[in-house]
Amino acid sequence: MARMNGSLVEVEYQYSEAEYLAANRLFLFRTPTAMLRLIVFSFVALMSAVLFSFLLTDLFPLWAGFGIIILFIAALFYNVFVALPRKYFRGNANFRDKYQITFSDDGLHVRTSQIDSKQGWGLYTKAFEGHDMYLLIYGTDLRMMTMVPKRAFKSADQENLFRAMIKRHITDHSGLKQITPNETEYTPSSLTPPDWR
Repeated sequence: MARMNGSLVEVEYQYSEAEYLAANRLFLFRTPTAMLRLIVFSFVALMSAVLFSFLLTDLFPLWAGFGIIILFIAALFYNVFVALPRKYFRGNANFRDKYQITFSDDGLHVRTSQIDSKQGWGLYTKAFEGHDMYLLIYGTDLRMMTMVPKRAFKSADQENLFRAMIKRHITDHSGLKQITPNETEYTPSSLTPPDWR
């Protein structure tokens, strides 16, 4: 549910687990240092397996080393992209609240059953846009963000007003998609999040 009042954009939504996992993936894929760390760690692990296989040829064949490391790397990526974010979502009751956020040129007003907070735009350092959501990132190299599902916007005009606020107030908004005049914005098929339980 969303309203537009002058230069205010009011949205109301409740996160789903699938949206939270998608937000974490979007954050990791768009943050070069996080992905670089995972890739470097995976490369070092593979090279270690090769080295140990050459040193211990009689006890530890090369194929076994590669197999163990591939399984280890797969488990690592699964934990980073699925298991840990899912555990965090399920363990944090705040994600199950209904969020009401008012965006204006003065900042954000966030309300839930447990939170009533006003935040300035200066808190945010980056903005990313995915297929189904926007991420407003706090600080640098932190997984702290405000997620705004695109389904919360009632109209393209309201979403465009929100995008204009991001461009005015968040210095690094290069993560937003470039919209051509003839292109239409994403229109959600339903304003209700999917139930993945």
